[in-house]
Amino acid sequence: MRFTILLLVYAHSFMFANPSFSSVSKNTTINSESIAGEMKKFSFHTMPVTIKTLFVLSDEEIEIDLMKQEHGFILINFWATWCAPCVEEMPSLDKLQSLFNLDDLRIITIATGRNSQKKIMDFFSKNMILHLENFRDVRGASATKLGVFGLPSTILISPNGQEIARLVGPIDWFKPEVIEFFKSLSM
Repeated sequence: MRFTILLLVYAHSFMFANPSFSSVSKNTTINSESIAGEMKKFSFHTMPVTIKTLFVLSDEEIEIDLMKQEHGFILINFWATWCAPCVEEMPSLDKLQSLFNLDDLRIITIATGRNSQKKIMDFFSKNMILHLENFRDVRGASATKLGVFGLPSTILISPNGQEIARLVGPIDWFKPEVIEFFKSLSM
């Protein structure tokens, strides 16, 4: 119990003491007027952080560096099959991806920790998750490298490979203000 309290205090302090987890940067393509409703739960960085590598396992057990692939904006959602808020938000995340061309917005889910590929595929099948790419971070190395301290956690990466925003916790990804925000990025 004591460890859990210390972890929560540390995570809270980290988020609010770190200047990169504050308001919108003038150097990003984010229009501050497009941040409304659920999008206000995101922390937009004043100084985006470059992500050079992001290694994950594909469903064929092949290690892939996601940052080496051509991409527009990437929304990476760290989740787990045992995480109730993660499971609850996944269908709305899938609906959001269905509205976008992968060149404009690519939503990637990364199951971190002990999540078997079978459980992930069963979950995707049962919930008719058809539009999301799924990868695994079996030992949590990528989550740790990116400072992911809770699930679900979502990171927005720009086309030039910089983390520009992050969200800890679930949201409804299919709310009008969320859709409009991501549409504004692809303009």
